Parts: sequence; C-alpha cells; structure tokens
Amino acid sequence: MAFQPISSKRTSEQILEQIKLMLVDGELRVGDKLPTEMELCELFNVSRTSVREALSALSLTGILEIRQGGGIYVRRASSDAIIEPLSFIFLMERDQLQNLLEVRKALEVEAAGLAAERHKPENLEALAAIIAEMEQDLPECRVSDVLDQKFHNELVRASQNPLLERLMNTMQDTLVHAFKLLRALWLSADPAGAVELINEHRDIYQAIANGDSDEARRLMKDHLIKVETGMYRLLAFDIDA
Repeated sequence: MAFQPISSKRTSEQILEQIKLMLVDGELRVGDKLPTEMELCELFNVSRTSVREALSALSLTGILEIRQGGGIYVRRASSDAIIEPLSFIFLMERDQLQNLLEVRKALEVEAAGLAAERHKPENLEALAAIIAEMEQDLPECRVSDVLDQKFHNELVRASQNPLLERLMNTMQDTLVHAFKLLRALWLSADPAGAVELINEHRDIYQAIANGDSDEARRLMKDHLIKVETGMYRLLAFDIDA
C-alpha cells in the first residue's frame, strides 16, 4: 500500500482522499485489512488525531469496519450505510427547501416510471385503497397529509428498488413537518384543491396500472411542480418553480 506522507493542512481530508483513491483503483478491496493506527501515523507522517478523524469518518459511512482490538477492515457498504450520511445532509439542507424539492422530484419522477414497469398486484391494490381513503377523508381532510405520504411511499415501493425507497423515506422524514403545515394552509385557502390532488393521484395510479412509464413520469412531474408552486406561493418565494 503506497501511502504518501501528509505535509499540509487539513490532514484528515487528505487521508480520506488517499484511501478513497486506493478503493477506486482497486489497491484496497472488500475484506482487506489496513495498517494499525500507529502504522498509519508513520506512513502518513501525521498525528494520531488526524488518522482517527479520517478513520471515524470512513467508519460512519460504512466503508471501513473498526474492530476493537481486531484491526481495521474494508467492508462492503450496505444501502443503510449509504443512506444514513445522506440523512444528515438533508437535515442540514432543510432551510433550502428548493434544493430538497428538486432532489425529491428527481427521485420520485423516476420512481413513478419504474413503478409502471415493475409494479406487483399488491402495489396496485395498496395504491387504490389509499385513493379510496383520500375520498373518504373529504371534505374535512383530517388526515390528508398522512394519506398523501402513504400514497407516495407505496408508489416508490412499487418501483421495486429498495435503495430508492430508502432515499425517499429519508426525504420524507425531513420534509414531513413543513409539508403538513403548508398543506393545511393551502387547502384552507383553496378547498377545491383537495379534490384536484386526489384526481392527480388517481391519474398517476392509472398510468402505473396501465404500465405507461412515460405517462407516469409526466404526470408525477406535473403533480410535484403544482405542489411546489403552491408552497412557494404560500411562502412568498420569489422564484420560478
């Protein structure tokens, strides 16, 4: 392993970069054991603190496994290991609503297309049942926010992509509180909007049931843009949604 001494500031970041390049180049593979902390300090010519910072960061992302008294190993990253660091990013970015909604749109539009191609009968049954619940919730809309989240979660589940499902769950966890308040304000200002939203969900469901992936993507994109536009209007965001 051709580790290079570190001679400038932000040493932990440079250690991270070197290990990352070794993984990309195949010098380090899943199951490989790294040198000890002290050996890495000597190889990098840095303090033990810098090495520990880098190793801790790589351990949190799931790239390395640090076994107490047993060494440091390269591990195969699970979907959880990929998602958890993203959840911190989403939380840090929660004030930047536009950025989060753009990410959500990119994910969910594709999820709708995949759901049209890959859905199972039980997915269609679940989506239809949620739409029926939405209709029963009219006109009071007491749990419309919960049912909306259920619909979108089930749609992503129908994509048959567990990683995509985890990503969307992470997004939902970050946005759910803002969505609940904004949705209540929106529907109180526009009572007819609840019926329109149900119709949009029904159209998306029908495209998925028909196996029309292009139409499912188009309808989902239009739906999310409409929702975003309503939110921006309520928040008086001066942007082009």
